[in-house]
Amino acid sequence: MNAHLANNFTPLRLTLALLVVLGHFQLLDGVASPPFPFNYASFAVDGFFVVSGYLVTSSFDRDPDLMRFYVRRLFRIYPLYLLVVLAQTALLGALSPAPEPLSLLRYFAVNAVFANFLQYDIAAPVLTGLHTPGLNPSLWTLKIEIGFYLLLPFLWMAVRRFGAGVLVAVFAASVAYMAVLRAGGQFELAKQLPGQLQFFVLGIAAFRYRDRVRVGPRAALAAAIVLAAAATLLLPTHPPVLYPLVVGALMMLVALRVPPMAFQTDVSFGVYLLHAPLIQVALLFGVYRGDLVGLGVLLAVVIVLALMAERLVELPGIRIGRHLTRRKPQVTRAAG
Repeated sequence: MNAHLANNFTPLRLTLALLVVLGHFQLLDGVASPPFPFNYASFAVDGFFVVSGYLVTSSFDRDPDLMRFYVRRLFRIYPLYLLVVLAQTALLGALSPAPEPLSLLRYFAVNAVFANFLQYDIAAPVLTGLHTPGLNPSLWTLKIEIGFYLLLPFLWMAVRRFGAGVLVAVFAASVAYMAVLRAGGQFELAKQLPGQLQFFVLGIAAFRYRDRVRVGPRAALAAAIVLAAAATLLLPTHPPVLYPLVVGALMMLVALRVPPMAFQTDVSFGVYLLHAPLIQVALLFGVYRGDLVGLGVLLAVVIVLALMAERLVELPGIRIGRHLTRRKPQVTRAAG
């Protein structure tokens, strides 16, 4: 089954991206525990990882050539990511009262290789006073995504050879890693790649056994509503095992079994990458509005920018990646 036919992956990813926007709309303004419906940012990130596990596995399964896989993945996310990092560097330089070229260069370099945690600001600080460090707090997930891309081919080959036990073992180890670190108060370390693998492997498992679950569209919709309510109740505590299983089941039901929606314009990556800098800049200049008007303006601007990014950056990048990995037709020589 082609992962991109008769499914809801595109609207699902946009919904998850918008949930992150809603969360950051209050979190970046200093609201420690946002109320409903602004409290789903972490859930949305977890859902993204499940969806990524499914789609990236599907991509590698269709063409298991390592070089072609890595090149396609790189050109899928890196062009827009690099443009955003470049724009952030230029903005910090423009806002700094005394920009230092070496500091700007280092900021660009570490962010360009997904190591944004090494430098959130430049030597002549610009972001002082913000509740959350960094011009773009969303970037932390990209290094996790890249790490998963690097691991996926080997995970999938192990699953193909040894079976579901590999997924169970990785899931259990990931859950244990996250639970132990969270219990010790190490929340930042807990949410890095080893802890997030539990969501990716649920996506891998969903792809592996995608034809085993037979449920009609109406039953799937009803089950999805129940699972969404369950996920909401579990959000404050994130109970190990149960919470990721609920998130994984919800993502796959919505993506694969709920009646498909005719929506194929994928601006989710642009929405995800572009919204946080807009919020942070508005906070810096004192023009941020935390009401519905401010939210409406933010969503409108983000959607327009994301549509432009998809047309001008993402789609050309995808085409370049496909061109570079195009399989050359094999020429059969006639016997002479």
